[in-house]
Order: sequence, then structure tokens, then C-alpha cells
Amino acid sequence: MEKLTIKPEGFNVLAEVTELPNLNGEIYIGSGPVATKSNIEYYYGSALKLGDKATEESQCPELKEGENIIFSQFAGYGVPTTDGYCKIIRGHDIVAKVTSNFENMTEETVKPTGDRILVKIIGEGLVKDGIYDDSKEDPRSALTQKGEVISCGPEAKKYKKGTVVAFDPFCGNLILNESDCKLKTVNQFDILYTL
Repeated sequence: MEKLTIKPEGFNVLAEVTELPNLNGEIYIGSGPVATKSNIEYYYGSALKLGDKATEESQCPELKEGENIIFSQFAGYGVPTTDGYCKIIRGHDIVAKVTSNFENMTEETVKPTGDRILVKIIGEGLVKDGIYDDSKEDPRSALTQKGEVISCGPEAKKYKKGTVVAFDPFCGNLILNESDCKLKTVNQFDILYTL
């Protein structure tokens, strides 16, 4: 079956996964579990087709066909096709849209969806020059995680850019995990307090 013969129904979106984390060609080169809350846990993809209710307010009203999207690798269902790796996901499973290509993704090109907030993780120094630094507190043992608000989805206008917010370290989606920049989308209702 070819991907474009699939017609998603209702709240569903046909998403083509365009880049898998830790892939070199067709070979998975990661070690350990595929995803953890301290590792990459998303797929980059493209919204190929939208069900008739996928852009309703409770789903992803700002979504358009062909846009670059980020969604949890655990969302939805794999669909076997002869011309790509696709998943059927719900509109609300899309955590962000990306206005650039994924190789040039920055905090300016990632746009959170719905009631999500894009934050840059602060106060963590786990990696120094690519080497684990055990002199810093492991963020997984912290009671809260802190982030600086970069941007908000259309339903999360309460927080201004630059506001420091605190949230459960295990909530949200870590979508960029570089030593100098860690970006995460967090639902508005997961914000515990501001600083």
C-alpha cells in the first residue's frame, strides 16, 4: 500500500516519519532503551493528510497538510507502506510544528501547539564537553525541573517569553537534547509555579 492511498478518519492525522532518532541509514545505532524521559523521545515528521476533525479546537486547530511536526514516538499506530514509515496519530499528539527543516531547528523555529509551552531547560549542567559531569545534581532526582518560556501555543497565552516556570521533571516532551540547549514542550496545566 502506498502512503497517499490512506485516508485518516476523524481526529486522526497521517504522519510520515521523516527522521528517526539515532538512525544511521536504515540501522538503529542507539543503545539501551529507545526512549527515556532523559533521552530523545519524539519523531520528526510531516503531516501528510488530516482527518475531518483533526483541526478541531481539542486537537490541533493550527495544523495544515504538509507541515513539519514533532510528536511522541509512542503516539499512534504504525502503518505499513511501501514508500515510507508512517503513523496514524491524533491531532492532539502533535506537540510542536517546525517552520524550518529539522537539521536547522532552533528555539525560534519550533512552535508549540494547543496549550503547550516551549521551554529551554535551565539549571542543569549534566553534560560538559560531551562528558557526564557527576558533580552536578542529576535532574531526574530533582523535585521539579525549571525552564525559561520561549513561546506558547495558541491556547497558552498566560506565560510571557522569558518567564521561568517549574514543572514535574517527568512531564512534557524533550524535543531537543543538546549539551548547550535542551528544549521541552510542557502542557500549561503541568506548570507548578513561576519564579
